[in-house]
Amino acid sequence: MEQIGKENFSLLVSKAFLRLLPIQIIEILVYSINTFVDSLITSQYIGTDAMAAIGFFAPIGMLLGVMDVVVFGSHILCGRLIGSGEGKRVVTLFSTGVVFLSIVSLSITAAFLLSRQSLAVLLGAEGYIVNMLADYIAGFAPGIIFMILVRMLMIFLPFNNDIKRCYLGIGVMIVSNTVLDILFVAYGNLGIFGMGIATSASYLLSFLVMLPGFTSKSKAVFLHFKELSFSDLPEAMHLGLASLMMVSGGAIRGYIMNRMLMVNIGTAAVAAMTVQSTVCAIIGSIPMGSANAFATMGSIYYGEEDKNSFEKLLRFALFFCTLISVTVTALLMLASGNLSSIFFSQYDAAWNVTRRMFLLFPCFLIFNTISGLLLKTYQLQKKTLLVNVISVTEPLVMAVFAVVMIGLIGSDACWLSFPAAEVLSLLAIALSVIVFAKKLPSSTADWMKLDSDFSAESDQFMEFYLHSMEDVLQISAKVIDFCRKRQVEERKCNVAGLAVEEMAGNVVTHGFSERQKHYVYVRIIAKERLVICIRDDCKAFNPKLRLEQFTPQDITKNVGIRMIASMAEEMNYQCTGGINSLLIRV
Repeated sequence: MEQIGKENFSLLVSKAFLRLLPIQIIEILVYSINTFVDSLITSQYIGTDAMAAIGFFAPIGMLLGVMDVVVFGSHILCGRLIGSGEGKRVVTLFSTGVVFLSIVSLSITAAFLLSRQSLAVLLGAEGYIVNMLADYIAGFAPGIIFMILVRMLMIFLPFNNDIKRCYLGIGVMIVSNTVLDILFVAYGNLGIFGMGIATSASYLLSFLVMLPGFTSKSKAVFLHFKELSFSDLPEAMHLGLASLMMVSGGAIRGYIMNRMLMVNIGTAAVAAMTVQSTVCAIIGSIPMGSANAFATMGSIYYGEEDKNSFEKLLRFALFFCTLISVTVTALLMLASGNLSSIFFSQYDAAWNVTRRMFLLFPCFLIFNTISGLLLKTYQLQKKTLLVNVISVTEPLVMAVFAVVMIGLIGSDACWLSFPAAEVLSLLAIALSVIVFAKKLPSSTADWMKLDSDFSAESDQFMEFYLHSMEDVLQISAKVIDFCRKRQVEERKCNVAGLAVEEMAGNVVTHGFSERQKHYVYVRIIAKERLVICIRDDCKAFNPKLRLEQFTPQDITKNVGIRMIASMAEEMNYQCTGGINSLLIRV
């Protein structure tokens, strides 16, 4: 047995993050891929005017992101509840969120269908583009409920460690949207209405694939409509308020920029802005996916008051995700001409504007990745003032910058406004850190702005790794001795020692394989209550499922687990990102 080591500790945290990162990026990227496919097929089969029509709809697409207040807020709060061992509240909040989103989505759909012509005019469309945009809205609106619910299901599936279902649902969405786009537009002659219908159908099919991931009560998160409660929903919405701020500011920015480009430059610039919006949404999945992957694990660590894991996770996320952002930025700039040719002919006025866009705006990605991770750190701590302010002002700063500068540098003002606003956001974050810490930040811990009373003091916890049954057999006495020195009640000392020996032994016995090296991380906290946390990267071993296997015919079956469950106040199991977590309160 070894005391916790920096290398082992970082490895377990980084493995969980790397397993979650791809799916979190892809689940955001899939919406952008659908938009990209729609834009590509529209430009090839319908024309530049149809591209402009879809571009005018972009602010509404962003405004629908207001539902992320519930989606992301519930995601953060559920993670914290999982970390603190409150599984019943997780199920209730998730189920209530699904019902709430369904009701709101259906209301939005009805409003869009009834007022699509007026909505098209309000968005800034003119002439025959009004009818084109109204037709697109008619096809898109029926799929709004499935678009929003799929977003909810995708972000929660990792809590059930159901990553494969995520990938399957995403694959179904992309393939069906592409195939239906071609069928409806190229062969069915349904025009831009067909584009909207294809998108709606793809969301429906993806929803049907993902829904079964939440129907089993053996999952950590599942649908249970009999005991709905809206008591936790306000707190979730408060945590997710930054999403509302961001989409509101983004919608205003999109509206202002579209109108400004149309008046000052023309349709070619609006078409280029449509491409920019599509590409920005695609590469924007990197900072957003990074922040969501961090939130999935970070919310659990924060709920457990595990400061070390929380800090290690942020440090690794900042390094790895910034590296990805730098690489993608360089590739976009190098391929600016080729990317522009995908959408427009070099003889089209929109081609040169689009090429300039690819050269100027992508570097925003680097700064946005860093600020996104830091803001998510504050959001997990309910320090939402700065998060909300930056979320709403950042897109507005972009719009103001573009309005002021367009007379001097033309459409370049729109593209440069993105990195300019991100730099200002980072400066605001740095200033807030200096005010909070009363010094210049010199470490990851400084940038996190954790309260001084967060987590246990160094003498209130012990942590170590186990690698074998020999380690397990030695652990009980160490745990009991630790608890006694903290003046924990004798009965609880013995229960804690027995619990770690029994549960860690089950992990080694049932989860270890000879093909790879495994880690079992054990953390004992003696604070207000005695808490035992066991994490491992082995094959899943859910003690709650073992409890259900008891039969009167075999009273010895899983007797150790049943004994620990009866003596502990709470016992909660969770598998996220391939990392099993067992939380026992004694």
